[in-house]
Amino acid sequence: MPLYRKIAGTPELYRLILDHALDAFIAIDEHDAIIEWSKRAEEAFGWTRDEVLGAALADTIIPERHRTAHLAGLKRYLHTGENNILGRRIELFARHKDGREIPVELTVTSLTGAERPLFAASLRDISQYKALEKEFKHQASITRSILESMADAVSVADLSERMLLINPAAQRLWNIESMDDARTISYDRYQLFKSDGKTLCPAAERPMTRALRGEEVSGWIGFVRHQRAPEGIWISINARPLVDNDGEHIGAVVVYHDISELRKREQTLAQQARLLREQASLLDVTHDALLARDCDDVINFWNRRAEELYGYSKEEAIGQSSHLLLKTEFPIPLDEIRALVTQKKYWEGELVHETKNGRKITVSSRWTLDIDKHGPCRYLETNTDISQRIQMERMLRQTQENYRLLVETSTEVAMIITDPDGIIVNWNVGAEKIVGIPSREAVGQPIANIFTPEDRSSGRPSHEMEKASKSGRSEDARWHARKDGSRFWANGVVMPLWNEDGSLRGYTKVFRDQTAQRLEEEQTQFLANHDMLTGLPNRVHFSNQLHKSIARSDRYGIPLAVLLLDLDRFKFVNDTFGHYAGDLLLKEVAQRILSSLRETDFVARLGGDEFVVIQADVSKPQAADTLARKLIIELGRPYQLDQHEVVSGTSIGISTYPTDAENVVELLKRSDLALYRARSMGRGRYQIYTPDLLMEKNWGRDREQGLRNALRNHEFELYYQPQVDLNSWKISTVEALLRWQTPGMEQIQPEEFLDVAEETGLIVEIGEWALRSACKQVREWQGKGMPGLRISVNCSARQFSDPEFVKKISPILDETGLAACCLELEIAESMIAQPEIRDQLIELRILGVRITVDNFGTGTTALVDLKELEVDTLKIDKVFVRHLPYRQKDSAMTSSIINLGHNLGLVVTAGGVETAEQLAYLKSQKCNGVQGFIFSPPVPAKKFEELMLSDHWSRINRVPALSDAIVFRGMH
Repeated sequence: MPLYRKIAGTPELYRLILDHALDAFIAIDEHDAIIEWSKRAEEAFGWTRDEVLGAALADTIIPERHRTAHLAGLKRYLHTGENNILGRRIELFARHKDGREIPVELTVTSLTGAERPLFAASLRDISQYKALEKEFKHQASITRSILESMADAVSVADLSERMLLINPAAQRLWNIESMDDARTISYDRYQLFKSDGKTLCPAAERPMTRALRGEEVSGWIGFVRHQRAPEGIWISINARPLVDNDGEHIGAVVVYHDISELRKREQTLAQQARLLREQASLLDVTHDALLARDCDDVINFWNRRAEELYGYSKEEAIGQSSHLLLKTEFPIPLDEIRALVTQKKYWEGELVHETKNGRKITVSSRWTLDIDKHGPCRYLETNTDISQRIQMERMLRQTQENYRLLVETSTEVAMIITDPDGIIVNWNVGAEKIVGIPSREAVGQPIANIFTPEDRSSGRPSHEMEKASKSGRSEDARWHARKDGSRFWANGVVMPLWNEDGSLRGYTKVFRDQTAQRLEEEQTQFLANHDMLTGLPNRVHFSNQLHKSIARSDRYGIPLAVLLLDLDRFKFVNDTFGHYAGDLLLKEVAQRILSSLRETDFVARLGGDEFVVIQADVSKPQAADTLARKLIIELGRPYQLDQHEVVSGTSIGISTYPTDAENVVELLKRSDLALYRARSMGRGRYQIYTPDLLMEKNWGRDREQGLRNALRNHEFELYYQPQVDLNSWKISTVEALLRWQTPGMEQIQPEEFLDVAEETGLIVEIGEWALRSACKQVREWQGKGMPGLRISVNCSARQFSDPEFVKKISPILDETGLAACCLELEIAESMIAQPEIRDQLIELRILGVRITVDNFGTGTTALVDLKELEVDTLKIDKVFVRHLPYRQKDSAMTSSIINLGHNLGLVVTAGGVETAEQLAYLKSQKCNGVQGFIFSPPVPAKKFEELMLSDHWSRINRVPALSDAIVFRGMH
């Protein structure tokens, strides 16, 4: 039976609903007899239910003047079905028991399904609403009177921007003739500008529009111009959203205040203030201290520079005697200065003042006498600080004296002065000592005489002076010639000397003899950049040369090649004939390489038996191949080493720039990879770099380093996938699956890195972390209402090869608080037959840990191994599940594995279940458990917990038996 019919059959509930309804409820039959009268009707009309039941409605609440019409309408509806009020909400008057008439809102409905015509009426007393309506009309009348008398313009609009109200002031402001025009107001009638008075305000930014969007606008300044106000009107606007009594947004109210006169006054005042500020600013920005004082020397003006110079603020200075405040020291008596000012109207001179902090400064001062119609009125004083200039002049005089003494007495530094043509005019003691020519012989000779013959022939002396005159300085370090023809190394500086009129007076050349340091540097430089044994450039020199070669290659677009050489049988020579023979071999190899190269090529010894060649130009095809073959032939010839004939040879790796690499480091790496391949192919071979060499080299190395970093940086994460028990239809086990989430990259799946982890042994450390994390997580879930949940973790043969692996499991269980029976280790089928693993599996079984043979059916397992090891579970490989139940062979294999497992007393589960058909088949074959995307893919711990607690995992398209439909929603 439908719910509403059950409710309707409950008298108490029916009565409760009627009596607590907001409206009065009355029901009548076809004779106008009242058959129902609610408690709200008793309160509204004064009659009790007992008084009116059976009475005619016309004799109770129908006013006497409407009774005839009421009865006629009822009769007409019963005969013709015609009505004017059914299904409508109308307002009319009803009679109270005391004779009062009450305004009510009435809704009449004909009741269907009854055996005879019945009518139900819902009546609501609207007396209060009518009173409020009357009061609102009264208030609206008052409001309109106020708005019409206001000087401010007011407008009200609804949400469609239709004007509901606009007062006379607003009509004048917006150039509107009447309220009718306001309802169709167009923005074309006026122009509204922004506060700059020039930029038109877009419609979307107008205060009315913003208020209609729900914004409040306060003090928005704008400018209105139209035909009646061509000069424009400045206005201040406030706008607010208009809401009804329920807080519903129904429109907007905007008030406009004419501020044109205020604006004009503000602009006038602002202009006057700006002029005053400009005048004061001009006096403040000057670099001179300005002060004005009356004829008694009392200060009445003090600018900002005076504050900065003397340290006294304007407030501190004004009203003070300037000469007392600054403790002025005059060059002549003050009376004489005043007399001069009176006579000439100004005076200029130097004064000494004392600042607020006691520091004395010298100023260049100018006094001007200001005269008005009554005579002299004040002194205007301008002071410029010249203390630093005086100090500099004093220091310059001292410096000039010191320089004269330095030039005349210095013996370590040569100082030479020439005329503009380079003829020596001054030659100090230091020049005599270094060059070996006395001053009397040198003066009058060209300075070019101290340059080497090759520098003189190249015009170096003239070039040095030209550069100095153009740039103000010329520096150089080079060999010079003494009188006896010997040479000395000097670091020199040449600077021009100018006359006051800007003409060139000559040059000064200053240098120091640094021959000993230069020879020592050359020796040090050679030792630092060359191999002591072979004399070839070393690794440092090679690196610098390779950078230069690459820069030259970029500049001229000529490719180069790097040939990395490694000697064959060098260790054999060292071990057999001794290191002396090995050294002789290296020297001979260096000479043979040099003899095989062009002048533009470069060779270096990197160390040990490694040499490297930079082939400067490989623009011709096969150029690097040709050189490599030539070197292999040349270095493959026998060597005569201290009475012994030795055969060595070389392997060569070649890379080219810019084809194979874009920088030095990568270019050498590519050569090394090619050399590695050449050595692996046998002796006396060369290999040109190809991209596959880098991929082969980097794969294992990069992944191994990445895995180590991932462990250190906590980049591994466990995902969890449920395993469902098909008998209880509950999650019995959850499998922990490893994921690698590198920063800024996509998640890396296990198949992409587990092989590298196995090869490097990192799987042991990663596996221990995964086991501990999984046990800790499942123990946490057990505490949240999943007490029987087990965790399944995959283990590899490499983990079992670690003798400490099994010993670590018990401490991990103790640490995490997980029972041993709740831990399930999954092992590959191939591991069962390995003797070293069998013993550890037995230890785990004794400990209570469950063992599952993963991917069963794809390996080679002896049944005796299953019997002796007493594993707990067989997990059918998904390769058999994928085509169930449509492929007959897969169905046969699956059912056979299930039967085998059950006959051995083992639990059998299946992985990779994705469809309802696969699930139905496995359940029909009595498979104990399943796992796969049909329930959930592997998900993070937080997501898995949500699935568990919300039962979302169980909402699958399975085909349950009719008997278990009642518990379908109760699965955990």
